[in-house]
Amino acid sequence: MAVTTPARERTRREIVRQAMDLFQAAGYNATSLQDIATAAGCSKATVLYHFSGKPAVLAAVLEPAAADVAELVRQLTALPAAETQEFAIRRFTDLAVLHRGVMDVIQDVIPVIENVPEIAGLVADGIRLTEYLAGSDDTLDRDLAKFAVNGLLGECRYPGERTDDELRRLCDTALRRLLRRD
Repeated sequence: MAVTTPARERTRREIVRQAMDLFQAAGYNATSLQDIATAAGCSKATVLYHFSGKPAVLAAVLEPAAADVAELVRQLTALPAAETQEFAIRRFTDLAVLHRGVMDVIQDVIPVIENVPEIAGLVADGIRLTEYLAGSDDTLDRDLAKFAVNGLLGECRYPGERTDDELRRLCDTALRRLLRRD
């Protein structure tokens, strides 16, 4: 097992930071490991020392959001059914604002997401979260939840267009209107 040093950790963090910027600017598919290495000021071999390939870099970029979604799903699992939809709406809204830059990366990866097993946990947790947002097993409710989440993720892609408060208000209002129980 490799010994982790502060310098190695700094290099790893810089690779992840630069990859996030490149994935947002050019897209995941258009960004190469060499692009990431150049932006991080290291060699491609250094990137490959820290990560097994571009999917592993993607997983590291998405890790903070994936951990937050996993924690939210864990919390929802522990709640009584009557409380889950409201809690899911509130927390999804918070997470969408907090991780708004990641949404751009996720949107770009969706067409090939099945080919990226490194983020399978995030995908599974995202599906579970959508089910909690739906608030029922009804097919229409679940389809509305998917529609709402996809639309809101699209809105989160453009960080400069709305303030955090505007985005939070939009997410909360949209989810409540689309998913309200009559």
